[in-house]
Amino acid sequence: MTETLPLLSEAQLTEYQELGYTRVPAVFPIDELAAIDAEIDRLEWKQLEENGRDDGWLLRLGLRSEIMQRMVADERLLNLVESIVRPGIAIYSAKLVPKLPHDYRVCHWHQDDAYYSVQADSNTRMSIWLPLQDSDVDNGCLHVIPGSHRWGLQEWRQRDEGYCNRALIPPEDFDFTQAVAVPAEAGDVILFSALLWHSSPSNSTDRIRRAFIVSYQEATVPGGNADQWKVLRPASGSDDFGNEVERNWSQAQWRPIWEARSP
Repeated sequence: MTETLPLLSEAQLTEYQELGYTRVPAVFPIDELAAIDAEIDRLEWKQLEENGRDDGWLLRLGLRSEIMQRMVADERLLNLVESIVRPGIAIYSAKLVPKLPHDYRVCHWHQDDAYYSVQADSNTRMSIWLPLQDSDVDNGCLHVIPGSHRWGLQEWRQRDEGYCNRALIPPEDFDFTQAVAVPAEAGDVILFSALLWHSSPSNSTDRIRRAFIVSYQEATVPGGNADQWKVLRPASGSDDFGNEVERNWSQAQWRPIWEARSP
């Protein structure tokens, strides 16, 4: 019997649309996460040997090994995002973001599109956040401002300390008490908009916290973060502008149509 892979429920999709994020529990089993974690260990040792980077971050993760290539294109993830990202699904980027034990640096309040829109504009860009270990307030779980994805792309300033350095410039009277922690168990998947205000605090525990993050966008955007961009589920039929498209169109075929839309 063919396994039916879950989609977002109506309640989860509504939550995403209204709040800018939703959490789907128990998408990946623990034994599978252990294999991914072991591969991360291998890639981090390789990175340390090659360039001395020892902070645990792994960028361009989907290009680093066959295991990671399969992970970013996993049908369980694509099924969850397909009701949000359309037409078609392409990968923008993938990375591993850790919080090492007793790492007191914070990830500042930011929007992903402060980084991403420099490369390409998208109407549906979002990310999945998959913790490889249980993630809670003490070890640096995700924090969000519900509904902030509706406010558009905000101004930011470069911060020298910490992570996520394109930090938001909020209004002087902004009330950050409306922020919500989003703890998650290993194997859960958090989906959130590229415009959602989010951050993560320091890790005050003896436990590592690793988050596998993949950002997706509609397949009709003819590019992403350099060579990480790849169409995973091509668009078909007509796009929002009435253009007939084919499932196997390449980036070179998409670009003239996309550029013609610009004023």
